[in-house]
Amino acid sequence: MTTYVGSRTPRIDSVGKVTGDAIYAVDVQLPGMLHGAVVRSPHPHARIVSIDVSAARDVPGVKAIVTGADFPHRFGSAIQDQPFLAMEKVRYVGEPVVAIAATTEHAAQRARDLVRVEYEELPVVADVFAALAEDAPLVHPDLHSYQRGGHEIVPHTNINTLYRHKRGDVEAGFAAADYVFEGEYSAQGLSHVALEVHAAIAEYDPSSQGYTLWVSTDRPFFLRKELTDGLGLDSTQVRLKVMQVGGSFGGKGVPIAEAVAVTLARQVGGRPVRVELTREEDLIATQSRVPAVMKLKTGVTKDGFFTARQAEIIWDSGAYTAYTVGVAIRGSQTIIGPYRIPNIEILSRQVYTNKQITGSYRGYGTTQVTWACESQMDEIAHKLEMDPIAIRLQNGYEEGDPYINGQIMHGVGLKETITRTGEEIGWGEVDRKPAPHLRRGKGIATMIKPTMTPSSSNCVINLEEDGRVVVVSAAPEIGAGQDTVLAQIAADAIGVAMTDVRLPATDTAMTPYNGPVASSRTTYHMGNAILEAGGEIRAQVLELAGEQFNLDPETLTMTDGVISDDDGVELITLKDLLKRYAGEGYSITAGSRFSTAGSPLLKADPGVEWISSIFWMLCTQAAEIEVDIETGVIRVIKVAAAADVGKAINPMTCEQQIEGGVVMGLSNGLLEEFKLDNGRILNGSLADYKVATIMDMPEITPILVESFHEEAPFGAKGIGEPAAAATPPAIGNALFDAVGIRITDLPITPEKVLQALAEKETTEQET
Repeated sequence: MTTYVGSRTPRIDSVGKVTGDAIYAVDVQLPGMLHGAVVRSPHPHARIVSIDVSAARDVPGVKAIVTGADFPHRFGSAIQDQPFLAMEKVRYVGEPVVAIAATTEHAAQRARDLVRVEYEELPVVADVFAALAEDAPLVHPDLHSYQRGGHEIVPHTNINTLYRHKRGDVEAGFAAADYVFEGEYSAQGLSHVALEVHAAIAEYDPSSQGYTLWVSTDRPFFLRKELTDGLGLDSTQVRLKVMQVGGSFGGKGVPIAEAVAVTLARQVGGRPVRVELTREEDLIATQSRVPAVMKLKTGVTKDGFFTARQAEIIWDSGAYTAYTVGVAIRGSQTIIGPYRIPNIEILSRQVYTNKQITGSYRGYGTTQVTWACESQMDEIAHKLEMDPIAIRLQNGYEEGDPYINGQIMHGVGLKETITRTGEEIGWGEVDRKPAPHLRRGKGIATMIKPTMTPSSSNCVINLEEDGRVVVVSAAPEIGAGQDTVLAQIAADAIGVAMTDVRLPATDTAMTPYNGPVASSRTTYHMGNAILEAGGEIRAQVLELAGEQFNLDPETLTMTDGVISDDDGVELITLKDLLKRYAGEGYSITAGSRFSTAGSPLLKADPGVEWISSIFWMLCTQAAEIEVDIETGVIRVIKVAAAADVGKAINPMTCEQQIEGGVVMGLSNGLLEEFKLDNGRILNGSLADYKVATIMDMPEITPILVESFHEEAPFGAKGIGEPAAAATPPAIGNALFDAVGIRITDLPITPEKVLQALAEKETTEQET
C-alpha cells in the first residue's frame, strides 16, 4: 500500500519557479566575477592564419584573452576531437576561436569586436553525401590518431562511426516475401530550444590546479569526466555545482559554455568567470539533433507478416562527435521498430561535415528512425489493403518476445497502447471534407526505445533530528518533475510525509555518483536506489520504536511519520520518537547503490548482450489533421497519445511529459529546420527558426498504460522521451489518409504539401 506513489501530487519545485526564487546558472552572481565573450568563426571551414588581439587588450576592464594556442586541449566523450578553442583551423560557423574575460559584459563584447582574425578558407563538406565521396576533403585528417573508445571508425575518411548488426538471413527473408518495399526518408537537424540558454561560471584554484563550476547540466558526472579527461586532471580537481536546469532535452550534457569558461578562469588569478550565450549563439553554436538519411528495404507476406528488413542510415555528426556515437549505434537499432522481424541487417555510418555539432536530443536517435520506420509501415498497410492498426497489432511485440539480440522482453504493454489510442481517436470515423478547401485524415504511429544499460545510481538518505528526510543524490531537476517523483518514492519507502522530504542541489564534491538524467532512466535507477535506502531508514526507525515500546519491529508500521502497531493503534510520531534520542546524538543514515549490471533480464545471445535494455519504452500516437489544399497548411486537430509507463508514480507528471512530447514532436514534424547554405545557418534566430507555440496546440489526450516491471520501483519505467518520436509519423500518415500524398523528408511544410498535391494531380491526369 502506498500513500504518495500513484497520486497526482503537485510539483514540489513549482512555487520557486513561478515566483522567480529558483536559481539557474544564468542567475549566479559571485564576488569579483568577470564576464566572458567569444569570437566565433564566420566560416564553415578555414585555416587560422593569424589572430590580432592588440586593440582588444587596450579596452579598459579586459583581464584575459585566450586562443587555442594558449589552451591546447581537446575533449570528447567517445572521441577526443573537439578543442576548447579552435586550434589551427575552424570547422563550423560559430566555433569559438578567441575567449575574452572582462569586468563587465560591455567591455568583454567591445574587446571581442576589436579582435581581428585572418582566415584562409578551405573546401567545405556541406552534407553527408559530400562527406562520403571518394575525393571528399577530410574534416579531421587526424581522426585515426585521436584518443577514442572502442567503436569502429574508418581511418582517412570522414566516417567517425561504423556499426553493423545482423540477425538471421535477410536474402532468404526477401526471397520468402510476397512484397518488398523500398524507401528513403530523412530527418532534419533541430535545435533543443530550451527556455534557458547555455551558461556556466568557472573558478580556478591555483593551489589545487582545479576548477569549481556552477552549471546547468543533465549529466554532471559525465560532464565532469569529459572536462577532467580533456584537461588531464583527476576527478577531484573539477567540482560541479548544478543549479536549476531550464530545460535540456539532451542539449546540456557536453561542454559548451563550460569549455569557454574554464579557458578563461585559468588566466585570471582565481576570479570566477561567467559565460552566458546569447539566444543566437544558443541556436548556431551549441549542439543540435543529429540529421539522418535512412534507406529501408522490407519484405512482407501478402498476409502482412514481416520476413526481412535491411536498413542503411547515414548520420551527420557535424564538425565534432560529441554524444553522436551512441546515437549512431543505439538509435540505429530501433529502426526495426517494435515489431517481430526474423531477418534483419543494419548498416549505420556517421560522418563529419563542416556544420554545427550535433548530439543527444530527446529520443537519442529514435525520433529520426521512427519517422522512417512508421512511414514505411503505413505504406505497407495501404499497399496490402490492411488496416494500419491491425497490421501493427499483428506484428507488434508481446511479453516474452525476443529482441534483435535475443533478449526476452519484459514489461511490454505495446498492444494496449495501440488499441487504446485507436479507440480515443475514433479510428475509422472522419469527416473527410468539412469545407471545399479542407480535407481531414487520421494516422497512427508507434515506437520503441531502450534505456542506457547497464548504468548505476547512488544515493544517501539522512534522517534529521526533527524528522525531516534529506535525499542526497546527483539527479538534477531538469524541468521534467524528477524531484517530485523521487520525493514520492522516498516518502513511501520510509513512511514519512512528502512535505518532510528535501532534495538538495547536486554537487559532485558532495553527492554520490549517478548516471545522467537522460535516457529516461532516473525514475527507474535512482528510484530503486532511494527505495532500498529508504527501506533501511524505515527499518532503523521501527527498530528504535520496538525498543521504546518493547514490541517486535516486524509488527510496526510507519505512515506519514506516525508509527502504529499491527492493530493500527498509533503509538508515537517519528518526530517525538527522535526527540527521545536527540540527547544521545543519534543519527540515522542509509546509502544505496543500484546497478542494472548482472540482471537476469538482460540475458541475450552471446556477444550482443550489450544491446539489451533493462526496460523498454513503448508509445503509440494517433493524430487527426486538417489540410488546406489551397495553402498546404496542416492543422493538427487532436492527438491521442498512449505510453507504457510500467507504473505511474505521478500520473499528472506522466501526462505532462506526454503533452510536452507531443507538442515538441508536432514542432519537429511541421515547423523546425535549419536553413543552410554551404554549412552556414541562415535562420539563426527565433525570428526565423520557427517552433510551435500555444497557438499550434491541438487537443491532446494522454493515455497511461501500466504494464508493471518486476525490477522497477513500484513497477515504474521511464516516460520522458518516447512521446516526441511518434508525433511526426502519425501526422505524416494522417496526411496520406487525408489527401493521398506522402512526404518522406521532414519537416512537412506547406510548400512540400502543395508540390506533392500538384504532382499527384499531374499523375492522375496522365493516367
